[in-house]
Amino acid sequence: MLATLRSIVESVAQQPTLNEALTRFVFMVKEAMNTECCSIYFADYSQDHFILMASDGLNPEAIGHFNVGFTEGLVGLVAQREEPINIAHAQSHPRFKHAPEVNEEGFNAFLSVPVVHQRKVLGVIVVQQRVARVFSHDEESFLITLSAQLAPQLAHAEIQSLLTHEASSHQTSVLKGVSSTPGIAIGEAFVVLPKLDFSSVDSQKVTDTPLQRELFLQAVAATRQEFHILANTLSEHIPKEALAVFDVYQQLLDARSLGLQVERQLSDGWCAKSALKHVIESLVSQFNEMHDPYIKERAVDVKDIGLRVLHHLMATEHAIKVYPENTILVTHTLAPSMLADIPKERLKGVVSVQGAANSHASILTRAMGVPAIWGIEDIPLLQLDSKGMILDAYSGRLYISPSASLRKEYEQLRRQDSALHDKFEAEYALEPVTLDGEQMSLLLNAGLDLSTEQMTAHYCDGVGLYRTESWFMQKGQFPTQSEQEKWYREVLSRYHPDPVVMRTLDIGGDKVLEYFDIQEENPFLGWRGIRVSLDHPEIFLDQIKAMIKANVGLGNLRIMLPMVSHTDEIDEALQLIEQAYFELQEEWADPFLLVDKPEVGVMLEVPSSVFLLKDWAIKVDFCSVGSNDLTQYLLAVDRNNTQVAELFDPYHPSVLRVLNQIANTCQDVELPFSLCGELGGEPEGAILLMAMGYRRLSMNILSLNKVKWVLRRLSVKDMETLLSECLAQSSVKQVYRLLRSFMIKHGFSELLYHSK
Repeated sequence: MLATLRSIVESVAQQPTLNEALTRFVFMVKEAMNTECCSIYFADYSQDHFILMASDGLNPEAIGHFNVGFTEGLVGLVAQREEPINIAHAQSHPRFKHAPEVNEEGFNAFLSVPVVHQRKVLGVIVVQQRVARVFSHDEESFLITLSAQLAPQLAHAEIQSLLTHEASSHQTSVLKGVSSTPGIAIGEAFVVLPKLDFSSVDSQKVTDTPLQRELFLQAVAATRQEFHILANTLSEHIPKEALAVFDVYQQLLDARSLGLQVERQLSDGWCAKSALKHVIESLVSQFNEMHDPYIKERAVDVKDIGLRVLHHLMATEHAIKVYPENTILVTHTLAPSMLADIPKERLKGVVSVQGAANSHASILTRAMGVPAIWGIEDIPLLQLDSKGMILDAYSGRLYISPSASLRKEYEQLRRQDSALHDKFEAEYALEPVTLDGEQMSLLLNAGLDLSTEQMTAHYCDGVGLYRTESWFMQKGQFPTQSEQEKWYREVLSRYHPDPVVMRTLDIGGDKVLEYFDIQEENPFLGWRGIRVSLDHPEIFLDQIKAMIKANVGLGNLRIMLPMVSHTDEIDEALQLIEQAYFELQEEWADPFLLVDKPEVGVMLEVPSSVFLLKDWAIKVDFCSVGSNDLTQYLLAVDRNNTQVAELFDPYHPSVLRVLNQIANTCQDVELPFSLCGELGGEPEGAILLMAMGYRRLSMNILSLNKVKWVLRRLSVKDMETLLSECLAQSSVKQVYRLLRSFMIKHGFSELLYHSK
């Protein structure tokens, strides 16, 4: 049965259109279950009804026309309950709806399951039979499993079909994602695919067949050359008979095999990528259906060849493309190198399938001030290439092929956005102090965008988090101590005499070094932060010595240890820092410049740290809350996983209560404390943190003036009243309701569109 399930799912995935996919689906399910009818209904939420999209057994003329209301019939009942219905006499059920136009009078046995994707009912699958019987548990289980496997594909196919239809009819499509870097971008999509797959290619017909033929032949020639180089490179290391595989690859590329089939597709008007996709997927499907294991394994070879040709096709296309004036980068997974490749004046927005609003890639776009959304539906991204777009990174919406009226509306919103930014900017030089005279320190989270941090010193009261790993990520090998000293000296001098808190190397999780790759099943619970540094004291000592030497004569360095979860980790790190300090004292040649021993603090990111804080207070000089990771671990939500991204919320009552507990504990033991997560950069978050007692908030440069502008118009007493109400709530929705009412009451309604 598992093989049948896989066969159905793979076959449906290979269909070029939604209608063909659904037609194939109902046919294969009917055959697999040996029943007399299989149908699938899709939910149309604009009309509040289900429409019959495909059927093998009902009246073909009803397909696409017959519909049943959300609360009507057995189909509606299955969707309402969101569970299967399995009955022997469907027509005697009180919810049965007689519909003569579908010709189902002769059917009695009825088994139906809902198709659910991300908590949304997409449709309903129904199988029917004339003989009155209850379908077996195995049959019911088969259909439930098939529905669960197929739901993402049907959601994917539905959106793809919608985009194709609306592009041809010049209508606007809307995709929903998770809002990340706030802002509005209006421009043209530029798709970058770091990892190619045929699922990312949509089927398109073109008129320039000769050009497509030329592109395909160039890609084949480049692939041949690639195989030739590979064979020569390996010839000295592997037996000659093993090299014969490259001869097989060359034969498959021959015009009489792959080339001939692609040529037929090109003659039918398909573009080169689509033609290659159709041929390769067809061949892979044929090989997979073979019983001979050796022949089945050739499917892998065919797919590998096809992907290599596709890679060269895409490389050729991108080589002749230029970035549009208003580029909106669209990608599956954002990499820092992608942002670096695009001229900054042309990059207006970022859209990513993978990732989440609090991933480190997201933090990077926030530091650059580039509007971004994450977690859009996983669709063939190439279908979006060169299309006009509006990116609303406040609401998390992406409008494709927007109408003139929608563009006009968003141009107005963008002007309002700019005016609001100017209002914040006008007060950058004013003191960060509340209405009742409470002083704040608004610090900078720095180190992500190394090229644009030269002019930020006059905006902030220092640096609350300097991410030293950014320097390491730009190198091709571990930097030397002298290189690091030069970097750190430059940063410390830039912000002098204000303090700069430098976090020691924090890699792992979603931050990797190309030359020190960490492969783990669960990287966020794995080898990261201080764990890596303590396992490699030679790297840690080099970094600490570079920091201390860079601080000589300045004295504004603070060192912070990331991802600490055990007291032993603090003891070991302090011992190594002490070692580095004394070794430098012995080596230091200048008698007029003393080597200062900097203050050392810890980041509170792991729940265990909250309960050990009193013990740690006698060992360290300060602490800073990393609210991004702390929220992730408290809520057990991987912030890079789009499936659960919406569950990541720093306003969750449990997170607020933990942050409040940290503030109270630090005040009790007189340990200086701050917060350097993204929460401090949101006006509502800063208000709650100030009420808790946090007076040092570190944030990205774009948030500094906005947060200052808001806090200068409030008293701590009002903030404390709001906090006590929020801490008493049991759900995030209730907290947001209170925050919204507070913002409106105090005259900040203009900021509400610019927040959650």
